[in-house]
Amino acid sequence: MLLRVIESGPGGAAFNMALDEAIAQRVRAGESPFTLRLYSWEGASLSIGSFQKLNGINLEAVKSKKVPVVKRPTGGRAILHGEELTYSFSSRYEGSFRGGLFACCEVISRAIYEALKETGVPVQVKSGRGKDRVRSAVCFQSVSFAEITAHGKKLVGSAQKRWTDGFLQQGSIPYRIDRGLSSAIFPDFDPGLMTGLEEASGGDFYPERFVQAMREEFAECLGAALRVEGPCPAELALARELLPKYLFPL
Repeated sequence: MLLRVIESGPGGAAFNMALDEAIAQRVRAGESPFTLRLYSWEGASLSIGSFQKLNGINLEAVKSKKVPVVKRPTGGRAILHGEELTYSFSSRYEGSFRGGLFACCEVISRAIYEALKETGVPVQVKSGRGKDRVRSAVCFQSVSFAEITAHGKKLVGSAQKRWTDGFLQQGSIPYRIDRGLSSAIFPDFDPGLMTGLEEASGGDFYPERFVQAMREEFAECLGAALRVEGPCPAELALARELLPKYLFPL
Protein backbone atom coordinates (compact mmCIF):
# COMPACT_ATOMS: atom_id res chain seq x y z
CA MET A 1 0.00 0.00 0.00
CA LEU A 2 1.20 3.51 -0.82
CA LEU A 3 0.34 6.57 1.25
CA ARG A 4 0.78 9.90 -0.50
CA VAL A 5 1.15 12.95 1.74
CA ILE A 6 0.42 16.40 0.31
CA GLU A 7 1.56 19.39 2.38
CA SER A 8 -0.10 22.25 0.54
CA GLY A 9 0.20 25.11 3.05
CA PRO A 10 -2.39 27.90 3.38
CA GLY A 11 -5.28 28.14 0.93
CA GLY A 12 -8.54 30.00 0.46
CA ALA A 13 -11.63 28.49 2.05
CA ALA A 14 -13.41 27.48 -1.18
CA PHE A 15 -10.24 26.19 -2.85
CA ASN A 16 -9.35 24.08 0.20
CA MET A 17 -12.70 22.28 -0.03
CA ALA A 18 -12.56 21.97 -3.84
CA LEU A 19 -9.09 20.41 -3.72
CA ASP A 20 -10.12 17.94 -1.02
CA GLU A 21 -13.05 16.80 -3.15
CA ALA A 22 -10.92 16.63 -6.29
CA ILE A 23 -8.35 14.43 -4.55
CA ALA A 24 -11.10 12.21 -3.13
CA GLN A 25 -12.62 11.75 -6.60
CA ARG A 26 -9.28 10.69 -8.08
CA VAL A 27 -8.50 8.35 -5.17
CA ARG A 28 -11.92 6.70 -5.36
CA ALA A 29 -11.45 6.14 -9.10
CA GLY A 30 -8.09 4.46 -8.49
CA GLU A 31 -6.24 7.24 -10.34
CA SER A 32 -4.41 8.52 -7.23
CA PRO A 33 -3.08 6.63 -4.18
CA PHE A 34 -4.56 6.89 -0.70
CA THR A 35 -3.87 10.50 0.27
CA LEU A 36 -3.31 12.43 3.48
CA ARG A 37 -3.41 16.18 2.82
CA LEU A 38 -2.09 18.60 5.45
CA TYR A 39 -2.92 22.27 5.01
CA SER A 40 -3.99 25.55 6.60
CA TRP A 41 -6.09 28.64 5.80
CA GLU A 42 -5.21 32.05 4.40
CA GLY A 43 -7.08 33.68 7.29
CA ALA A 44 -9.91 33.05 9.72
CA SER A 45 -12.57 31.04 7.83
CA LEU A 46 -15.85 29.42 8.80
CA SER A 47 -16.76 25.98 7.46
CA ILE A 48 -20.13 24.36 8.04
CA GLY A 49 -21.22 20.77 7.58
CA SER A 50 -22.74 19.69 4.28
CA PHE A 51 -26.24 19.37 5.77
CA GLN A 52 -25.94 22.05 8.45
CA LYS A 53 -28.22 25.05 8.63
CA LEU A 54 -26.97 28.44 9.80
CA ASN A 55 -28.90 28.42 13.07
CA GLY A 56 -26.71 29.34 16.04
CA ILE A 57 -24.29 31.40 13.91
CA ASN A 58 -24.14 35.19 14.16
CA LEU A 59 -24.11 36.04 10.45
CA GLU A 60 -23.83 39.77 11.10
CA ALA A 61 -20.57 39.17 12.96
CA VAL A 62 -19.35 36.91 10.13
CA LYS A 63 -20.06 39.64 7.58
CA SER A 64 -18.67 42.54 9.63
CA LYS A 65 -15.43 40.69 10.32
CA LYS A 66 -15.18 39.58 6.68
CA VAL A 67 -14.83 35.89 7.53
CA PRO A 68 -15.29 33.73 4.40
CA VAL A 69 -17.82 30.91 4.74
CA VAL A 70 -17.68 27.56 2.98
CA LYS A 71 -19.83 24.44 3.14
CA ARG A 72 -17.71 21.30 3.55
CA PRO A 73 -18.27 18.16 1.48
CA THR A 74 -18.29 16.31 4.83
CA GLY A 75 -20.93 16.51 7.55
CA GLY A 76 -20.64 17.67 11.11
CA ARG A 77 -20.97 21.12 12.64
CA ALA A 78 -19.41 24.54 12.17
CA ILE A 79 -15.68 25.13 12.66
CA LEU A 80 -13.96 28.49 12.86
CA HIS A 81 -10.60 27.78 11.24
CA GLY A 82 -7.58 29.87 12.11
CA GLU A 83 -4.09 28.95 13.33
CA GLU A 84 -4.28 25.19 12.96
CA LEU A 85 -3.29 22.09 11.05
CA THR A 86 -6.15 20.85 8.91
CA TYR A 87 -6.06 17.34 7.49
CA SER A 88 -8.04 15.45 4.91
CA PHE A 89 -7.77 11.75 4.20
CA SER A 90 -9.07 10.18 0.99
CA SER A 91 -9.37 6.41 0.63
CA ARG A 92 -11.05 3.55 -1.13
CA TYR A 93 -12.59 0.76 0.96
CA GLU A 94 -9.44 -1.32 0.93
CA GLY A 95 -6.80 -2.53 3.37
CA SER A 96 -7.33 -0.96 6.79
CA PHE A 97 -10.51 0.73 5.54
CA ARG A 98 -12.69 -2.22 4.61
CA GLY A 99 -14.99 -1.59 7.59
CA GLY A 100 -17.82 0.83 8.17
CA LEU A 101 -17.85 4.42 9.38
CA PHE A 102 -16.76 3.74 12.96
CA ALA A 103 -13.98 1.35 11.93
CA CYS A 104 -12.53 3.88 9.47
CA CYS A 105 -12.74 6.68 12.04
CA GLU A 106 -10.88 4.52 14.56
CA VAL A 107 -7.95 3.89 12.21
CA ILE A 108 -7.51 7.60 11.44
CA SER A 109 -7.98 8.59 15.06
CA ARG A 110 -5.30 6.13 16.16
CA ALA A 111 -2.79 7.65 13.73
CA ILE A 112 -3.52 11.20 14.95
CA TYR A 113 -3.42 10.05 18.57
CA GLU A 114 0.01 8.48 18.08
CA ALA A 115 1.30 11.61 16.32
CA LEU A 116 0.13 13.79 19.21
CA LYS A 117 1.69 11.45 21.77
CA GLU A 118 4.94 11.50 19.78
CA THR A 119 5.02 15.30 20.11
CA GLY A 120 4.34 15.23 23.85
CA VAL A 121 0.65 16.19 23.97
CA PRO A 122 -1.33 14.29 26.68
CA VAL A 123 -4.35 12.99 24.75
CA GLN A 124 -7.28 10.64 25.17
CA VAL A 125 -9.70 9.11 22.64
CA LYS A 126 -13.48 8.86 23.14
CA SER A 127 -14.35 5.17 22.86
CA GLY A 128 -18.10 5.09 23.55
CA ARG A 129 -20.70 5.55 20.82
CA GLY A 130 -23.21 7.28 23.09
CA LYS A 131 -25.72 9.70 21.61
CA ASP A 132 -24.51 13.30 21.40
CA ARG A 133 -27.01 15.45 23.28
CA VAL A 134 -25.29 18.81 22.73
CA ARG A 135 -27.40 21.16 20.59
CA SER A 136 -24.67 23.67 19.75
CA ALA A 137 -23.93 24.55 16.11
CA VAL A 138 -20.21 24.39 16.96
CA CYS A 139 -18.17 21.23 16.27
CA PHE A 140 -15.79 21.80 19.17
CA GLN A 141 -18.55 22.02 21.79
CA SER A 142 -19.09 18.24 21.86
CA VAL A 143 -16.99 15.09 21.58
CA SER A 144 -18.04 12.29 19.22
CA PHE A 145 -16.86 8.70 18.83
CA ALA A 146 -13.09 8.32 18.25
CA GLU A 147 -12.44 12.06 18.64
CA ILE A 148 -9.45 13.23 20.64
CA THR A 149 -9.36 15.32 23.81
CA ALA A 150 -6.62 16.77 26.04
CA HIS A 151 -7.19 17.61 29.71
CA GLY A 152 -10.87 16.80 29.17
CA LYS A 153 -11.26 19.37 26.37
CA LYS A 154 -11.85 18.66 22.69
CA LEU A 155 -8.67 18.97 20.62
CA VAL A 156 -9.51 17.44 17.22
CA GLY A 157 -12.75 17.84 15.28
CA SER A 158 -13.45 15.51 12.33
CA ALA A 159 -16.22 14.62 9.88
CA GLN A 160 -16.57 12.13 7.05
CA LYS A 161 -18.27 11.84 3.66
CA ARG A 162 -18.88 8.32 2.38
CA TRP A 163 -19.59 7.21 -1.18
CA THR A 164 -20.12 3.68 -2.49
CA ASP A 165 -16.46 3.38 -3.55
CA GLY A 166 -14.59 5.31 -0.85
CA PHE A 167 -14.62 8.15 1.62
CA LEU A 168 -13.19 11.54 2.55
CA GLN A 169 -12.48 12.52 6.15
CA GLN A 170 -11.64 16.12 7.09
CA GLY A 171 -10.43 17.37 10.44
CA SER A 172 -9.26 20.47 12.29
CA ILE A 173 -6.45 20.47 14.88
CA PRO A 174 -6.04 24.01 16.33
CA TYR A 175 -2.68 25.35 17.40
CA ARG A 176 -4.43 28.09 19.37
CA ILE A 177 -8.02 29.29 19.82
CA ASP A 178 -9.28 32.77 18.92
CA ARG A 179 -11.80 32.87 21.75
CA GLY A 180 -12.83 36.46 21.03
CA LEU A 181 -13.77 35.81 17.41
CA SER A 182 -15.36 32.47 18.32
CA SER A 183 -17.58 34.13 20.92
CA ALA A 184 -18.63 36.82 18.43
CA ILE A 185 -19.62 34.29 15.75
CA PHE A 186 -21.13 31.60 17.99
CA PRO A 187 -23.47 33.05 20.66
CA ASP A 188 -23.39 29.82 22.72
CA PHE A 189 -19.62 29.32 22.48
CA ASP A 190 -18.12 27.89 25.69
CA PRO A 191 -14.32 28.40 25.69
CA GLY A 192 -13.91 25.79 28.42
CA LEU A 193 -14.92 22.91 26.16
CA MET A 194 -12.05 23.08 23.65
CA THR A 195 -8.32 23.57 23.59
CA GLY A 196 -5.44 24.08 21.18
CA LEU A 197 -2.10 22.32 20.87
CA GLU A 198 -0.07 25.11 22.47
CA GLU A 199 -2.31 25.19 25.53
CA ALA A 200 -2.60 21.40 25.78
CA SER A 201 1.17 20.95 25.65
CA GLY A 202 1.90 23.69 28.18
CA GLY A 203 3.45 25.91 25.51
CA ASP A 204 6.16 23.44 24.50
CA PHE A 205 4.83 22.62 21.04
CA TYR A 206 6.54 22.63 17.63
CA PRO A 207 4.28 22.50 14.54
CA GLU A 208 7.00 21.16 12.23
CA ARG A 209 7.62 18.21 14.53
CA PHE A 210 3.89 17.49 14.65
CA VAL A 211 3.56 17.53 10.84
CA GLN A 212 6.45 15.08 10.59
CA ALA A 213 4.83 12.85 13.21
CA MET A 214 1.53 12.91 11.29
CA ARG A 215 3.28 11.69 8.14
CA GLU A 216 5.14 8.93 9.94
CA GLU A 217 2.32 7.71 12.19
CA PHE A 218 -0.23 7.53 9.37
CA ALA A 219 2.21 5.42 7.35
CA GLU A 220 2.95 3.25 10.40
CA CYS A 221 -0.72 2.71 11.31
CA LEU A 222 -1.62 1.82 7.71
CA GLY A 223 1.46 -0.30 7.11
CA ALA A 224 2.11 1.82 4.02
CA ALA A 225 5.09 3.13 2.11
CA LEU A 226 5.27 6.94 2.34
CA ARG A 227 5.60 9.40 -0.53
CA VAL A 228 5.48 13.19 -0.07
CA GLU A 229 4.51 15.22 -3.13
CA GLY A 230 2.11 17.87 -4.39
CA PRO A 231 -1.32 17.39 -5.99
CA CYS A 232 -1.13 16.21 -9.58
CA PRO A 233 -2.16 18.50 -12.50
CA ALA A 234 -5.42 16.58 -12.99
CA GLU A 235 -6.39 17.16 -9.34
CA LEU A 236 -5.62 20.87 -9.58
CA ALA A 237 -7.63 21.18 -12.78
CA LEU A 238 -10.58 19.36 -11.23
CA ALA A 239 -10.35 21.58 -8.12
CA ARG A 240 -10.65 24.65 -10.33
CA GLU A 241 -13.75 23.15 -11.96
CA LEU A 242 -15.28 22.43 -8.55
CA LEU A 243 -14.40 25.83 -7.06
CA PRO A 244 -17.72 27.61 -7.90
CA LYS A 245 -19.57 24.88 -6.00
CA TYR A 246 -17.87 25.98 -2.78
CA LEU A 247 -18.27 29.74 -3.09
CA PHE A 248 -20.78 30.63 -0.37
CA PRO A 249 -22.07 34.21 -0.62
CA LEU A 250 -23.95 35.45 2.44
